[in-house]
Amino acid sequence: MELNSGDLVRIGVGGVSVFRVVELGVDGDPSLAVIEAVGEPEPGIYPWPIRVAHLVPATDSTRPPAAD
Repeated sequence: MELNSGDLVRIGVGGVSVFRVVELGVDGDPSLAVIEAVGEPEPGIYPWPIRVAHLVPATDSTRPPAAD
């Protein structure tokens, strides 16, 4: 999967929250990205680093099934 800054992602296939990719290749390491939560700004929301391998595109097909 190729990521670009600004892409919307989830953490893992079953991830619920959506994040925006802020930066790729943190400190020259192409396996790291900085992401931040998408939505209304709230206290405690800040960008943070994560391994690119843990990210999946935030599409409807990556959302877990709704609970009945």
